[in-house]
Amino acid sequence: MPKRDPQRDNAKAEYIARRTKGKVNLKDLAEQLGVSYQTLRNWKTKDKWEDALPKRKRGGQPGNKNCKGKKNAKGHHEGAPKGNKNAEKDGAYSTIFFDMLTDAEKELAEKTPIGSKEALTHELQILKLREHKILEKIAMYEAAEEDTLYINSLTDMRVPGGKGNARKDGAIQTMGMYNKDSAFARIDKLQEALYKVQGRIATIINGLRAIEESEQRIKLDKKRLEILEMKATGAIEVPDPDGGVDVDDIDDEDDMGDV
Repeated sequence: MPKRDPQRDNAKAEYIARRTKGKVNLKDLAEQLGVSYQTLRNWKTKDKWEDALPKRKRGGQPGNKNCKGKKNAKGHHEGAPKGNKNAEKDGAYSTIFFDMLTDAEKELAEKTPIGSKEALTHELQILKLREHKILEKIAMYEAAEEDTLYINSLTDMRVPGGKGNARKDGAIQTMGMYNKDSAFARIDKLQEALYKVQGRIATIINGLRAIEESEQRIKLDKKRLEILEMKATGAIEVPDPDGGVDVDDIDDEDDMGDV
């Protein structure tokens, strides 16, 4: 049996020590150890150097500088800094940071109604505008020619240009795939959107009606309380339930007849 090269174990230990701190260039390591690059690769595969590495913990790994300079109150590194949008895709669900809003955005936020009645009225106005625009679109497609088609999606497949500095992405177009809708299909989608908008409009109108009825009940209750208070303090006279004639007046008239 051939004798085991003593550099083999040293190479493994050196690789593990460097690998835990980051990436390792096998060519540089082979040159420093005085062995060939292919030999080092064979040792790495046969001795399963990667399996001998310590298990990684969740979070940033050694050498990671994503949060460099960002520490919390305990002196430990934090996650991504406030306002970081590395994971943002289309922006539809982007997180809002109020201290990073523009002046126009702040003005819009301040003007947005927050009262229940005002907020519902504001939403109703927006929905009525949306309803109007949808109806306009439906009328436009209904007036179109029957065989008119509209592009719904487009897939443009291109071949990259040259290499290196001369590379130009999308230099040569090879194929374009178009998905088109008919006027009828567009109207069908718009009708579905219209039903949703009108359903929400009906819900808001019912909500506003309930608020108005509640306000009217509060006004009537307030008037009743005011009348009861005036009766209790004698500010107004209470009519006699027997017809408005005071009993004391009747007694006085009888006495005068006897005389």
